[in-house]
Amino acid sequence: MHDKRKGLVTLIVMVIVGVGILLPLRVTAFPRQRVVVTASGTIEAEEVKISSEIGGRVVAIFAEEGDPVEEGQLLVQLDDSLLIAQERQAEAEVATARAKLAEVKSGPRPAEIAAARAEVQQAEAELAGARKAYAHAKELLETPHDLIAQIDDAKARIALAKAQLGQAQARYGAAKALRDATTGGSDEDKTKRAVYEQQMVAAQAAIEAAREAQRGAETLLAALEAMRRQPLALIAEVHRTEGQVKIAEAKLALAQAQLDALLAGPRMEEIVAAEAEVQRAEAALHLVQVQREKLSLHSPISGLVTSRLVEPGELAAPGAVLMTVADLDQVTLQIFVPTSKIGHVKLGQEAIVKVDSFPEREFRGRVVYIADRAEFTPKNVQTQEDRVQTVFAVKLQLDNPEHLLKPGMPADATLLE
Repeated sequence: MHDKRKGLVTLIVMVIVGVGILLPLRVTAFPRQRVVVTASGTIEAEEVKISSEIGGRVVAIFAEEGDPVEEGQLLVQLDDSLLIAQERQAEAEVATARAKLAEVKSGPRPAEIAAARAEVQQAEAELAGARKAYAHAKELLETPHDLIAQIDDAKARIALAKAQLGQAQARYGAAKALRDATTGGSDEDKTKRAVYEQQMVAAQAAIEAAREAQRGAETLLAALEAMRRQPLALIAEVHRTEGQVKIAEAKLALAQAQLDALLAGPRMEEIVAAEAEVQRAEAALHLVQVQREKLSLHSPISGLVTSRLVEPGELAAPGAVLMTVADLDQVTLQIFVPTSKIGHVKLGQEAIVKVDSFPEREFRGRVVYIADRAEFTPKNVQTQEDRVQTVFAVKLQLDNPEHLLKPGMPADATLLE
């Protein structure tokens, strides 16, 4: 009996101790309080600066501040009149080079070959004449008595030319007198006058020919008499005509080589050179076109013009910003979270954003950046108390397909757990 009582007491003590242990645990297991992270900031957007690489005078502006623009839309046009002229000149040079290449590849035309053959024949005739003159000069030098005979012959030709000149002048005078005497208006008189005028024309041609023959004979006579008076002049004539032979031989060789080249067709090096000239001209044209394109400034993105810093007629310096365009498809909101709450913020965490411009709308965003070190609250925060707190910069990214959110809008964000 005593043992049973002792066991009951032990059981009661164990129950009391167990309850004493469990009771504090149950009391302290309160549920964790929900922490709400809210912060304010300003909507920002990625901005693209529109500038000209080479500069120039502004001639037209196609978008104003606040205008929506599409990717590739022309925004600013700089003066390209000089480059237009250079482009046309470069196009002409390309056309010339291409024509030259086609001509080289097609080979010589029949007319070119015929002209080259004529050059060869002309050179052969000149060489024959030079050789004849050289042989004649040598003959005179070696046989002086022939010189006297040629002097007499030249004198006879002069006399003959004078006689022919007198006869031609007489025929011209007679025909002219008959024409002047025929003054009637009948058909017969008109026919006679026409015949007399033809006779005058023929007589005038004979006069010119006789005078030319006389001048040629007189020139020859003067040269022959000079040779007779000064034998050294005859020697000089031999040397002169010999030099003329050599010149004529070189000219014939050159003409023959040109004809042979035409008959052989275009050489590979000529084709390569012509192709290189085409490439050079095309490269020069491309360079001018690239330079001209740089004077037409297009928007690289679709967005909103947030600033316009130039007016038509102004001179834009190279690299100077003329416009800025913001990408509104996605915008960001930077907030500053106190150190005490940063533990409740995670990358990818969703947030609800509201703006004063659309109080009934809620915009969804997500955390895309958390600073890795704390900083003091930026100076643009309103109160001094807030500015002395240490905070972490947090960026939210928001899809903005309707472009309702615009840079500079104040916004409030609530991060969702």
